[in-house]
Amino acid sequence: MAIRDFIDGLSDEQAAAARFTQEPVLALAGAGSGKTRMLMGRFAYLVGPTDQGGLGADPGSIMMVTFTNKAAREMRERIQPLLEELRELNNGAFQGEPWIGTFHGLSLRILRIEADKAGLGRNFSIFDESDSRSLANDVIEEMGIESFDIDEFFRDIETAKARMLDPAFLAAGKKKVDAAKDTPNANSADINRWKKILGHFTSENFIEIYGRYQGALQEQNAVDFNDLLNRTTRLMQQSEEVRNSWRSSFRHFMVDEVQDINRAQVAWLTAMTDGGREFEIPENARTSEHSEAANGGHEINTYRLRKFPRPTIAFVGDDDQSIYAFRGSEVEVMRGLEQRFPGLEKRFLKTSYRCQPAILAASNGLVANNQNRYGKDLVPTDAAQHMGPIRMFHAKNPDEEIVRIRTEAEAYMADGGNPSEFAVLTRTRDLAKAVAKSFRAAGLPVVEGKSSDLRKTAEVKDVMGFVTYLSNPEAEVPLRRIINKPSRGLGPTSLRKVMQNARLKDSTFLEELNTVLRDRIDLPEEGEAYKPAFVKSAKAFGHMMSELSSSVRAAPDAKAALMEVLRQTGYLDDMYHNALKSTGLGRQEGEVRQLDPKAFLMWVLQNNKDSSNNEKKQDSLLEGEDLADRASQVSEAVRRIGNIALLLDECEGFDSLEAFAQESVLEMSPGQVPAGIQIMTIHGSKGLEFDHVRLPFWVEGVMPHGRAVDAGDFEVEEERRLGYVAITRARKTVEISRPKEVAACPFIRQRFAKISRFVDELSAAGNKHARHAKLTEGFGYLAAPIAKQEDAVERKAIPVQFPRDQGPYGESVSYDERFQDAPPPMPEDYGDMVPDDPRGAFDGDPGYDPRFDDMPPMEAYEQDMFDGFEREPVEDDSPAPF
Repeated sequence: MAIRDFIDGLSDEQAAAARFTQEPVLALAGAGSGKTRMLMGRFAYLVGPTDQGGLGADPGSIMMVTFTNKAAREMRERIQPLLEELRELNNGAFQGEPWIGTFHGLSLRILRIEADKAGLGRNFSIFDESDSRSLANDVIEEMGIESFDIDEFFRDIETAKARMLDPAFLAAGKKKVDAAKDTPNANSADINRWKKILGHFTSENFIEIYGRYQGALQEQNAVDFNDLLNRTTRLMQQSEEVRNSWRSSFRHFMVDEVQDINRAQVAWLTAMTDGGREFEIPENARTSEHSEAANGGHEINTYRLRKFPRPTIAFVGDDDQSIYAFRGSEVEVMRGLEQRFPGLEKRFLKTSYRCQPAILAASNGLVANNQNRYGKDLVPTDAAQHMGPIRMFHAKNPDEEIVRIRTEAEAYMADGGNPSEFAVLTRTRDLAKAVAKSFRAAGLPVVEGKSSDLRKTAEVKDVMGFVTYLSNPEAEVPLRRIINKPSRGLGPTSLRKVMQNARLKDSTFLEELNTVLRDRIDLPEEGEAYKPAFVKSAKAFGHMMSELSSSVRAAPDAKAALMEVLRQTGYLDDMYHNALKSTGLGRQEGEVRQLDPKAFLMWVLQNNKDSSNNEKKQDSLLEGEDLADRASQVSEAVRRIGNIALLLDECEGFDSLEAFAQESVLEMSPGQVPAGIQIMTIHGSKGLEFDHVRLPFWVEGVMPHGRAVDAGDFEVEEERRLGYVAITRARKTVEISRPKEVAACPFIRQRFAKISRFVDELSAAGNKHARHAKLTEGFGYLAAPIAKQEDAVERKAIPVQFPRDQGPYGESVSYDERFQDAPPPMPEDYGDMVPDDPRGAFDGDPGYDPRFDDMPPMEAYEQDMFDGFEREPVEDDSPAPF
């Protein structure tokens, strides 16, 4: 049976972690060590009937926290056979579904149920980065502040929310410090601690602006991304009724990728689990014998408590793969779990089922140079499967590096290799773009991680603005974005009058606009009258949105609903008009107005006069991102429609527009990834694996990044972990290269090319595992046979032929001509899996923040966050208060 197979199919290492439930357990799972299988085995062990060696837990009592929505979806798919078997064993009885999702996704699910208890309206909105920045700018304008660094403000707000430091808490600390000035208490331990905390927030008037920003969110019945988690935690901490309901319903917790959590997430887990302690039912509490998961009933689930008075908790992670400090994660938080979860046991998963022996030996040697790690060395499942060492090359310049990798990729595909198993991983996004551009120019199929970019485009922000306002008419920020898109006579001049009149009446923009929509205009003294044309247009907009709301509710699914938004608002017609005008096809607008965006793009590509017949034949086969890529080559207006087509693809599978909107704010789904050479950042490759990995540009200043080198050893250690992650993405072969000259390179902005210290550290593993090689040696993939390779012997003898005078250092093409469309000096994004970085403070690299250097440990100040600011700190080994 499937359940029994999962339980018995674990290795000894995996079983030791999966079946340990007496205390909280931390499974230190190295790269490719089968952590997903271990989690599946633990799930099967928990829900399996006792006569099959399981614990008989209700699936609905299990909560699994994943790092991405993609991982959550994959886990749900994997456990479905187990759930189906359980239903058969129970004669079709439904026992409930486990909750599987990210911290933010699970928090959103809880807040939708507990919205009133959390002080939110039922249809509260989630503001993305763009909405949040617009709101912050509104706050600044209302305060009359003329000079304001919004990047610095959001850097500070990210720091505060990652540590659950709310404005009231920080204001109380500032008050303490101010009151202690010129007193004997000015340098007391408590005051110095507060000075240290407050010193990490450098934006001007941060605490006051932070407070007003949070107040503005509340007024608009909205939360930003980090508030999802923090509001849930505060709700659990402040309401015993809510806390007991959820704790008693969920008795089993599994947390993946624990090396990437931050302090706010630890506080969330502590609130949900009480650190793994036994549940004590208060006297006179409302109880229930039902086994359903928490649903807002606020009863204590005694049915589940009888079976499991103490929750089971399993953390899975690898401190050697902690690479997200720029998001607020801290590897020290992982190491501090023992303080928060008494009795925490550690289990090591050291056997790698992914990497061949040389890759493991070299990567072990690299990461061993880091201090304060748990100290595990991965071992291969079969030491005899040695496929040759990691090879390290010196190239004349970056262009020569790219040419070698490109030539190998061409040969690999000619020999029948799967292009999706060949990956080029770079330190930053602009480097990946440079590689991808060269590969595409040579006609190679390329896949770049673009789903995170889609959310940032103006057209997608516009469309999602309509969606947000439809679900939450109190959300002022998205309303102001979309009210005049396309142009409908509600421009900035008229809207400025609305805002000015609202201020004179001490009301909000939305309240004043509603007086216009409802024919109840009441102008204040010194207010400006509205022109009749504006009033007419505003009423027409209100009527349109009312009808659209009904159409969206009646739509059968999210995709149909989104098409209603695009059609009824006139947004799609306006885009079609501009696209046809840009391509000289405007006279045929009547023929194609009713086509959906994908069909419209195909029509444009087939009728575009600038395309060759060969291109048109290829265009007829395009789908998804490839179709959007081709559209972007026609014109900017056509590109925008390509992005809308991708957005519609994202809607597939969602029952409602509201469900899609919630998911898209948390993380845009990458959808079906097309086949092609995989080119991405190392951050973007986390969680993936390939047969062959190529790592170019390993010089000081790039890998490790220059900012990390300047900051010191702590940041360099994270860069070393990043190198470890890059190498261990490979199953069979790894090749690392570095250029000798970079001074004229537009995408490596430094003068010198000193070899990366990590190359020397890899060399210490010995020639059997990592060796320097000549650039003209045969291709590395030949050491690992593929399905078709009849001419491998002959190909191996052919040296790589580098084209002359075609690189950035040749003389046949001028520098300006060669790089006229090279990536910009400041890349607009960083990493494929990384969400929008509101800090914007890094030159293509969010790898460190020097303000974190002396951030005090979490137990030093977060214990008294919510029960009053005058409390003495709780001892380290005491449970966190609520």
